[in-house]
Amino acid sequence: MAKEFQARKRVGAALAVMILLGGCSAPGDAPLVPPTAEQGTASTADTGAPEAIAAALDMMAGDRREDFSVALQDNRTGKSWIENPDGRYLEASLVKVPILLTLVRQATEEQRSFTAEEEYLATLMIEYSDNEATTELYGRLGGREELNRTYELIGVEDTEAGEVWGAGETTAGDQLRIARTVACGADWLDPDLLAFAVGLMENVCPEQNWGINAGVQAPDAEVALKNGWLQDDDAVWNVGSAGFVRAGGSDYSIVVLSSRNSTLEEGIGIVEGVASVINGYEAGA
Repeated sequence: MAKEFQARKRVGAALAVMILLGGCSAPGDAPLVPPTAEQGTASTADTGAPEAIAAALDMMAGDRREDFSVALQDNRTGKSWIENPDGRYLEASLVKVPILLTLVRQATEEQRSFTAEEEYLATLMIEYSDNEATTELYGRLGGREELNRTYELIGVEDTEAGEVWGAGETTAGDQLRIARTVACGADWLDPDLLAFAVGLMENVCPEQNWGINAGVQAPDAEVALKNGWLQDDDAVWNVGSAGFVRAGGSDYSIVVLSSRNSTLEEGIGIVEGVASVINGYEAGA
């Protein structure tokens, strides 16, 4: 089984690596660009959404306006904005992306390719959001200490890894830094290995193919995403989606996080409603 998807993914990786860094602004051009190991952490953009987007979100959300955060960064210009930057949400399965980046980082440092078993676990973790595979891979990679090292390199400021993955809190700004790293790479991530990771996020199973892709109409759009959903201590749902969109001349990283949803379906509705507003605006609609 591992050999079958390994061959399939290698083809996707070969194609993805040719465009992975195309159009992304150089490190240092904007606040949320992932730093190199020597550059230290990045600051968070403090500007809100463009007026047209903010007005549309107000109309769509009504009294739910404080229940979600949204962040976007243009991968070409580096310009970014965040709505509700102080909102905090459970990481849930969104943490599987930085765990994947930790795998890429370690293999890069060791100057090696992924093993067949690593590819198998990573595929289950991202394409199917398999929790057992995630737990196995997280332990193999070194758990909390190694994930925090990845967070440090990305420039994450308000998110900390835990002994149990996914149970901690995060912010839209931190998730945007992670999404931008996936979209544009970093000098501590081998481009070929990162292209494999991107290929997984572009091939999530149909049941989980929702979120930041809502409202993307371009037939040739490239969307890489990972979603997360988890009930908190009050039994209400935290639902989020993060990744990047390349469509119709646009190239941007996007994050939508929501809380206080009575059901998973309600949370998906909020996330997709917000994403549709953003994607429509970016497409010029």
